[in-house]
Amino acid sequence: MESSVPPVNVYEGNGQLSVAIPLPGAHPQHTSVTIGPERLVVAADCKYPQESQRYLQRDWQVGSWHLDLPLPRRVDPQGAQGTLNLGVLVVMAPLSSSPSAEERRLTIA
Repeated sequence: MESSVPPVNVYEGNGQLSVAIPLPGAHPQHTSVTIGPERLVVAADCKYPQESQRYLQRDWQVGSWHLDLPLPRRVDPQGAQGTLNLGVLVVMAPLSSSPSAEERRLTIA
């Protein structure tokens, strides 16, 4: 199955950058999130893609998702956390000016 790029909301507040990504049908155990100081990469595979449905209207899909997002502000990956609730992945990371931070894979709750 082909991956789709999900829409994204990126916002800043309280010293952190937050990224909200709707991922219909995704589950935490099938979602991979890697964050670096300047990039966020998300891959999610839906366990039940629903391709056999006879749609009369289909404005959104349940399926595989892939996002490679350059972040507008530098963050500290070590302080990042992610949650997937009701089909929306939210990744939050503290803003940082440190040039030496390394990327890390998040465990999604």
